[in-house]
Amino acid sequence: MDLDGYRVMGPARTVMDVARERGVAAGVVAADHALHHGLVDAGPLAAAFETCAGWPGRKAARITLLSADGAAESPLESLSRLRIAAQGLPAPRLQTEICDESGRFLGRCDFYWDEFGVVGEADGDLKYEPGRPAVVKERHRQKQFEETGLIVVRWGWSDVYSFEAVASRLRAAYARGYRRGSSERRWGTFAPAPGLHPQAPLARRIRGG
Repeated sequence: MDLDGYRVMGPARTVMDVARERGVAAGVVAADHALHHGLVDAGPLAAAFETCAGWPGRKAARITLLSADGAAESPLESLSRLRIAAQGLPAPRLQTEICDESGRFLGRCDFYWDEFGVVGEADGDLKYEPGRPAVVKERHRQKQFEETGLIVVRWGWSDVYSFEAVASRLRAAYARGYRRGSSERRWGTFAPAPGLHPQAPLARRIRGG
């Protein structure tokens, strides 16, 4: 396409080129961002991938296509999802809304494992600068989650490039949640609207599942 007299690539082709030339991590960050902000949808992204047949980096583009999820709200969340998968951990639900047993909304979490009662929070460094109201708000939200019996595991940018320690903490949290049993569950989640959620994982949307 042309823009102000210059030849430019559309969002879908740009995402695929980023993946091919810069690798899966960069590709997934770009794809998640484009999907989350409505710059591209499943169809055009899949079509852009098909144009890459025989080109260098097609494998990275394919992994990016199957891994992309528009529910991710930040590059840290996108990279965290890749690290979770690389560590062989169960896939989490993204951006899940949590309520208490009476149905009162408590907050939304970045990652959620319902089978273990575990919440994962990927926190950017700027979020916790001293004196910011976000610090008090986040601590209050975590306290509310934990009062229902949920286990909260947090990590930041300093953890994402060496994720083994976080993976160990997550596994320990899964074990605690599993042993605790369902009798102590005092939380719930809000069900998504009927039909396919617009931010469902791209692979699912492409496959029509």
